Amino acid sequence: MKKDYFATLSGADSWRQKSKNNEIEPNDTEFLKYRLNQIGDTSNYIDERNQQPSYPKVERVSIQPQTWNKRYKSNFKAKVNLIAVIRRLIMFALIVIQTYFGTTYLSTLLPYQSWQKINFMANWANNPELAIYSIVPYIIQGFIIFLFAILFAWISIGFWTSVMGLILAVIRKDRYTIEIPKDAAKHIDVNHRTALVMPICNEDVARVFAGLQATYQSLVETGHADCCDFYILSDTNDPDLYVNELKAWADFNAQKDNNGCQIFYRHRKRRVKRKSGNIDDFCRRWGHLYEYMLILDADSIMTGDCILNMIAMMEMTPKAGILQSPPKSVRMKTLYGRIQQFANQIYSDIFCAGTHFWQLSEAQYWGHNAMIRLKPFIEHCILSPLQKRKGPIHILSHDLVEATLMRRAGYGVWIAYNMNGSYEELPGNMIEDLKRDNRWCMGNLINLRLIFKSGITLTHRVMFLTSGMAYISSLLWLIFLFFSTLLLLVFNLSDQQYFFQPNQFYPTWPRWDENLALQLLSTTMVLLFAPKFFSYGIIIAKTGAKDVGGIFKLTLSIFIEMFWSMILAPIRMIFHSKFVIKAWLGSKIQWKSPSRNDDALTWGESFYFCWPLSLLGIIWLGVIIWLNPQFTYWYIAILIPLTISPLVVRISGLSSIGMRTKKLGLFLTPEETHPAKAVTMTGKYLVKTEANIVVHGFIMALVDPIYNALACALSTSRHLPNIKIEQRRLELIEQFKQADLEKINKEQQLAILEDPIILSQLHQHIWQLQEKYDNLFTLWQNERQ
Repeated sequence: MKKDYFATLSGADSWRQKSKNNEIEPNDTEFLKYRLNQIGDTSNYIDERNQQPSYPKVERVSIQPQTWNKRYKSNFKAKVNLIAVIRRLIMFALIVIQTYFGTTYLSTLLPYQSWQKINFMANWANNPELAIYSIVPYIIQGFIIFLFAILFAWISIGFWTSVMGLILAVIRKDRYTIEIPKDAAKHIDVNHRTALVMPICNEDVARVFAGLQATYQSLVETGHADCCDFYILSDTNDPDLYVNELKAWADFNAQKDNNGCQIFYRHRKRRVKRKSGNIDDFCRRWGHLYEYMLILDADSIMTGDCILNMIAMMEMTPKAGILQSPPKSVRMKTLYGRIQQFANQIYSDIFCAGTHFWQLSEAQYWGHNAMIRLKPFIEHCILSPLQKRKGPIHILSHDLVEATLMRRAGYGVWIAYNMNGSYEELPGNMIEDLKRDNRWCMGNLINLRLIFKSGITLTHRVMFLTSGMAYISSLLWLIFLFFSTLLLLVFNLSDQQYFFQPNQFYPTWPRWDENLALQLLSTTMVLLFAPKFFSYGIIIAKTGAKDVGGIFKLTLSIFIEMFWSMILAPIRMIFHSKFVIKAWLGSKIQWKSPSRNDDALTWGESFYFCWPLSLLGIIWLGVIIWLNPQFTYWYIAILIPLTISPLVVRISGLSSIGMRTKKLGLFLTPEETHPAKAVTMTGKYLVKTEANIVVHGFIMALVDPIYNALACALSTSRHLPNIKIEQRRLELIEQFKQADLEKINKEQQLAILEDPIILSQLHQHIWQLQEKYDNLFTLWQNERQ
């Protein structure tokens, strides 16, 4: 039975008659506007271009990317912050002293203690082979001590950062920070507008717009939404997702009030430099219209009060270039996600405070949930690739680099460590988390090339190093364990040498002092876990753990989380080591958005990613047992998690187990027991936005009258009259009319969606030949049900 084109359209009588008389052209402007009016307002429709504007008029301004190989000439005289220098020197001294004692302690407990008695040259003269053999254990021990010193210093950084955070938590105020105003509205200049910018690429459309609507509604409730606009900057190249983005944006605008806060959408055709390039394009086109830019991630949620406070803090501090809010993890359901969320909310406060304690105005920027002063950002923070012989190297982890350039230009970069109302979501399983780590690892290692660039402050040079060490440390731990095993191999399989000097009366016995080793291990564990107990004490002191299920449940949750982190640590170590090696070998990665769906991980994927770890764990454990069974328990905490890694990854990725722990009162967080309204509303909006998502977006744009009108009106390929372009367009139309439109590739689908004439011609063609395209109409009807 032939379908009625106008069955889903209201007020269709006159247009139905025109259709019967073949009076409607495929690109008829009034007919397009009529269909658009079914879902929104067309008062701003541009008749000359047959286009519904989804963003402001473009008035491009010049932006100049940074030149890395030239000496930087500063326009301001940097002032020494004496307080920051004192704090950093204290922290540096504490780390060095602690590392010295830890390393010295290790050197006394290792088995070979006769280095001073070895006369290598004399032994070489008598027996070269024996001379080399005699020093091999000491060379191995030397590597172990060297690696331990680096890794112990790395642990010490985290420990002393948490101590500094504990101090701030006790005194409750730091006079050397940007104060959160009591009445933010009093400090906001109405002429200084703010753009809330969300770059997205192939994201979960329902989740993006649910979080965006919750943030928008929270801002509206403050009564000051008119000082802000929202920009959705899409780099999506999946046709189905792109169509869903168009529909979700149109629905959002149709529902919102006319309160001076606009919701803009822009789909980028030339997708260069990924997220940073998307933001660069915004700055070039519309940056001059705004004083500030608030960067949102696809899973960001922010309260209106938080946004206003950040604007006010920027207004109160004219030399603040970037203000980073500490986002809290929310809405996680899987076991892995809930434990990560618990750790983030329970422990992050003292780490953020401690980081602020020594960074002050030379802090980090994490790429989202941060307020940026646009003028200096445009003038100083537009990135260019690093030029190398093999070609340009694009900066992937752009956030720290932009913070570095902002500080170099004389503007402060601050962490608002005591700010509330900023939220994000985490990957729901370990594999998605590791995929994200792979991208971050590559970006952080590229950033190491910038350490010695001109004009960068010492603090940010250190941050480049520490951001690289976040992943290199895993490889160093792996090498440390390898040399430890190698030393055990030498100790158990080689013929021991007891006399090192002529006429030596007493032998020198290689010894392994297990008690000293246990003491050093205990000290290391204290450094690792002390920050967790600092946070535990703060929570007990402040609220008595009422917001997290009570003292018993909190205590149990922390011990389970500590045990869980010990299980995950070896798995992360192997994967991070792999990422570092791949990055150094020049391996390329695909920069894809993480899956944000719970229970997306299968048993097959778990085994595919983790079987090499299981094999390594089994072989390594077998070697240790063969060499010396009594050393097994020193390695078991590392090798057992590797062996069972597929099971760990799969089980932890299940939301059923995660939600069961919630019912038991485990891993509860303050934001879970007393969620902010914006977080709660995100869940409610998500139900609605998910109901409007279609699976076959491209097919809907081809067949459905409203989707087609929307895609045609917002398509990006618009050109002045050109004979070659018109000829090529006609060829493509004929080609697509002969093709199976359900099976063409995504590049062809996107080309159709981006060209309004091709799309409208195919739309009319499909409706004229309904029997030929019965498969498309079947999909269309299924989507409408």
